Amino acid sequence: MNVGIMCGSKSSSSMEAYEKNSEMIRAIADMGYTFVMGAGETGTMRNVKEILRENGNMLITVGNSLELGRTIADIKVEVRSTFERAERIYENSDVIIFLDGGTGTLSEFYSFLNNKVETDDKKKELVVVNIDGVYNKVIDDLKRRYKEGLTDNVLKCFAEVKSPEGLKAYLGEVEKKFNGSEQERERVR
Repeated sequence: MNVGIMCGSKSSSSMEAYEKNSEMIRAIADMGYTFVMGAGETGTMRNVKEILRENGNMLITVGNSLELGRTIADIKVEVRSTFERAERIYENSDVIIFLDGGTGTLSEFYSFLNNKVETDDKKKELVVVNIDGVYNKVIDDLKRRYKEGLTDNVLKCFAEVKSPEGLKAYLGEVEKKFNGSEQERERVR
């Protein structure tokens, strides 16, 4: 299973956010997944990659030629813009995890969520890591927009986890679902 990770790349992020994001990744680094991320090598993004590499995970990075030249990855996918980077991460992931991050991470969450709704994409799973309520305002805003008729009920289009154990359990369930779907396709053939 390919797991996309969206997170901040600012070196100035708080130590608290940095540690919480790292704790989440440590919880899933031994699950044998292939991870798909941006190619940046700063902030949480760099730390996440270090954890994944230390655990021997396959890593696919997506970025511009300058970023790709500075990163270590099993597969490097070159793109020309941040929009194209997000599109390639979405395309190459079965599940996409949104850790605490900056405006880029939020933008990608809304973009991926909108794409999932607009295309009725039932194959992609989105999950926000809501440790200490970092995504509460986003979720509350989506609830308000639904209540006021501004959007569909998009809350059913993503999962929310609040702990490393919760993330690990969620990914295990998604993997079972994906494996069951593939077994069903094989049975039908």
